[in-house]
Amino acid sequence: MEELCEGFFNEYSTDFYEYFDKHLVQNVIKKGDYKKIEDEISEIKKKYPNLITLLEDMDNVELTYDDENALNDLLSLQRELDIIELKEAFKLGFKEAYIYFESMDMLNI
Repeated sequence: MEELCEGFFNEYSTDFYEYFDKHLVQNVIKKGDYKKIEDEISEIKKKYPNLITLLEDMDNVELTYDDENALNDLLSLQRELDIIELKEAFKLGFKEAYIYFESMDMLNI
């Protein structure tokens, strides 16, 4: 229980993004599906450098048919990462609510 009391309200009262990023790194990014999807995205970017030019450098570039298919795959994989992060935010919210309710002695019914 002591560990649970070190939640968002105690550690990061003003910077939720920092807290959430730290949580993602510790519990999600280096494990399972998330890491696998990131590796797939990295491979697509290596194979199709025009996508890096378009998405990261924000330069106009003509895409080939293969580039366009790879872009669709990349965006689909990114959406999967977004869903994993959203689910993790949802779970973290429940954890933080529990910690808050416990600290306010609101769980004694």
